[in-house]
Amino acid sequence: MKPGKPVIISPEAAFPDYLRVRTSEQRILPDEAVAVLPQVAPGHPHAKEWALRAKTLHRFQQYLDKNFGNKPLKILDLGCGNGWMAHHLAVHPARQVRAADVNGPELQQGARLFGRENLIFWQVDILKDKLPENDFDLIVLAASVQYFPDLRALIHVLKTCLKPGGEIHLLDSPFYANEAARIAARERSRQYYEGVGIPEMAQHYYHHTWPELKAFGAENLNHSLINKLFRRFRFPWVRIRGN
Repeated sequence: MKPGKPVIISPEAAFPDYLRVRTSEQRILPDEAVAVLPQVAPGHPHAKEWALRAKTLHRFQQYLDKNFGNKPLKILDLGCGNGWMAHHLAVHPARQVRAADVNGPELQQGARLFGRENLIFWQVDILKDKLPENDFDLIVLAASVQYFPDLRALIHVLKTCLKPGGEIHLLDSPFYANEAARIAARERSRQYYEGVGIPEMAQHYYHHTWPELKAFGAENLNHSLINKLFRRFRFPWVRIRGN
């Protein structure tokens, strides 16, 4: 497969409400901006968020280097958007990276900008489209798990895609301590989407809890005393090991 064009496994495009929100929030970026992500101009409306994403990427790269070194890896970046993170993961020549999303326009942009032989873009709905079992060493979801309605079903599907000893990493997404916190967050989201004029989007944004993750032996790699004291990282770094 030559770089430059996504593989369409699922012909379904991302839901229109999502693309409308992305546009209204100034998250649909021109090529020259996407090409240098996670770096953005100081005056960018999401500069603080991208600074966090840059830290997350740096720490994740360090984790890969420390734990896997030059070992060949096959990585799935699920909910990749325009593929900026997949692009950085694929800089290492020993890694085969698949960047997957339902968002066709941004997938096409990423495939056009980040042409690498070891990086392939997939337009796929992982809950509907059958992916190969025992295929990936690592699956990463960066700021995307909140767009999946059923966390347990998602994790079950992802675990079937992992090779023995593989890992799932959930980055830069909120998880709530209990049902009361989840309900409060859902109400905040409803108010937010009403405020931006796209109330329909609230039904596509989901709020998951830590108790849901317990059955899978989830670990929070950001759960350190330093992070508790100084709040260096806003969100947990969830690792779930495969069988």
